[in-house]
Amino acid sequence: MSAGGGPTLLAVEDTEGGVRVTLSDGETLELAVESLPPALPAPGGSVPADLLARLREAAACKLIARRLFALLGRRLQTRSALRRKLLDEGFPAGPLDEILDRFAAAGVHSDRLFAETWCRDTVRLRPVGRRYLESKLRERGVAAELAAVVVHEIVTDEDQHRHCRAAARKWWRRQRGAADLRALSRGERYLLGRGFPAALAGTVIRETVPDAEEAT
Repeated sequence: MSAGGGPTLLAVEDTEGGVRVTLSDGETLELAVESLPPALPAPGGSVPADLLARLREAAACKLIARRLFALLGRRLQTRSALRRKLLDEGFPAGPLDEILDRFAAAGVHSDRLFAETWCRDTVRLRPVGRRYLESKLRERGVAAELAAVVVHEIVTDEDQHRHCRAAARKWWRRQRGAADLRALSRGERYLLGRGFPAALAGTVIRETVPDAEEAT
């Protein structure tokens, strides 16, 4: 401990992607170059409490950013899911929210990016309607208004009609027996469950009934 009451700054060393600050109390802090406080004393000088707090917060931000990149490298997640995970891991809320805001401003990650990517991947794998997509996005923590906006941007009216027909044809291929009123009713309920509007589901399930030649 220096005469000024704070630890002594022993060294500031360049590292890959940042700098390492070593203090006389044995603490070592790694932070981004741009986060290095301009008021940092030269090696041998005292680091007062307020400056030490800033260094620790900057070091926490760097650790948080590194952890977020690792998580996003595995799979895209919503902001709320990432925040909850890192809070559970013991990261402080203030620096965590700051880094999440930076990621959003830089286009690295945001709930909009998550929603867009998730919607495109989902409709590529299975034919579903807008209501299904909006519901699943809300379940994952995307705000209802944002979910609706993104879904309508990704899935046009033409897309939804095409997806509905694909879902109906898939349903009919699995059916056995006559395409009677009960079968039509079941098929319509299936399409409703896949997130298509009632009017479209009712029309499409009738338009896609296999004809006699296809049934033989």
